[in-house]
Amino acid sequence: MFKIIVANFHLEKILWIIKKNLTYMVFCGLVAALLFGGYAYATRSSVYQAKISFYAYSDPDYASDTSVNITYSEVNQAKNLISSYTQILKSNTFLEALKEETGLNYSTSTFKNIISTSAVEDTAVFYVYVVDSNPLNAQKIANAIGELAPDMIVTLVKAGGVQVLDSAELPTSPYQQTNVPFTAILGFFFGAILAFIFFILKGLLNTTIRKKYEIEDMFTIPILGDVPEIETEETKGVIKNSSYNPKVLNEDSTFTITEAYNSIRTKLLYTAKDQKCPIYGITSADSGEGKSLNSMNLAISYSFLGKKVLLIDGDLRKSGISRVLKTTSRQGLSQYLAGINKDYDLFNYNNNLDILFAGEIPPNPMELLSSEKCKNLLESLKETYDVIFIDFPPVGEVADALALADSVTSFVLVVRENHTKFDKEENVIRTIEPLGADICGFIYNGIAVNSREYKYNTKKYGKEYGYGLKYSASK
Repeated sequence: MFKIIVANFHLEKILWIIKKNLTYMVFCGLVAALLFGGYAYATRSSVYQAKISFYAYSDPDYASDTSVNITYSEVNQAKNLISSYTQILKSNTFLEALKEETGLNYSTSTFKNIISTSAVEDTAVFYVYVVDSNPLNAQKIANAIGELAPDMIVTLVKAGGVQVLDSAELPTSPYQQTNVPFTAILGFFFGAILAFIFFILKGLLNTTIRKKYEIEDMFTIPILGDVPEIETEETKGVIKNSSYNPKVLNEDSTFTITEAYNSIRTKLLYTAKDQKCPIYGITSADSGEGKSLNSMNLAISYSFLGKKVLLIDGDLRKSGISRVLKTTSRQGLSQYLAGINKDYDLFNYNNNLDILFAGEIPPNPMELLSSEKCKNLLESLKETYDVIFIDFPPVGEVADALALADSVTSFVLVVRENHTKFDKEENVIRTIEPLGADICGFIYNGIAVNSREYKYNTKKYGKEYGYGLKYSASK
């Protein structure tokens, strides 16, 4: 988990998580504010404080002798005794006597908690404070201390003495009370911060690829090109023809789609390793990432160059190419490899592109693809074609593509924005590379056409350079 968080940690993603979940964070804060504020309001209470003051003497006789002139030295001696007197006031002996004097059913620990003292600087005066939710009890306890302190302090300390200066008065306003608005504000920040931590951790543990830089940061394998997410009439619910797929590359395809595959095709031409007929295996980590459509469009793009191209539907489990072309062909690769048919049928898509469909779904697709008959078939086909594409099942789900790892020139991995998870992609790479197979690059599928990362954004590219939006075979 920690490894995923570190690998996924990026300032841009942190800001994206905050922006995406800000409403939820504020909502959690408001809920917490209501809960905290409601609880504070329901349990609100007030505390009252009563205060009594004492004057300390260095000699107990001074308390009753009004004719004595106390020297500065004696005042200092009295000041030094105050700390001892305040400790006496919190002793168990004194508090037991206080309990008896007041008649209150308070424990000695309760008395210790509600009684406090403070000395006035540079004087022999000190205060005793009593806090209680009942103002009458606060006054009663403070004055009881005034009754007991002069005699008990002299008896216990045996030095100096004290005299009450001002008795405690009945407090009429609370000393402290529950601050409901402050508690609600505190609750808001508490709830918002908890939600922030939750969503940040959740976001950093989410390994779904959102941006190209996440692929580039994680892997050294290059990105061959970007394929934009195009909204077609079909995706809007308008279907012109049941056999027509507007996402398949054709002469009427938009500039963005055409140029995307031109770019990928150009880079693939440099990975042929001087082979007369390179074989490219197209696969992905999971289903739904667009490998079959990309296989089809790459094959079509190569055919536009006048090359003799073969596309093999190597997905003997779901037949992705049949779904892309919306065909129901039942004859194909599986029947030939299983020996049911002595020959294989090729579908001529255009003058330069042939397709070998997967055929009937067999019970043993892995065994058929790993057979010598399949490898011999590929070798013989290489004599006829300039390039071969094989649409394999997702390596992250089944290992069928690995059966031909030593036959393909390179693998091309399709990743889809907001769909592919980089930890699964990492597992796919770790599965393929130990076999000695080459991975020539990624196709970054489903990028938003208005994304800043997409270099063929028609608004900033087509207008600046004057390119049209339609592809024409004559151009």
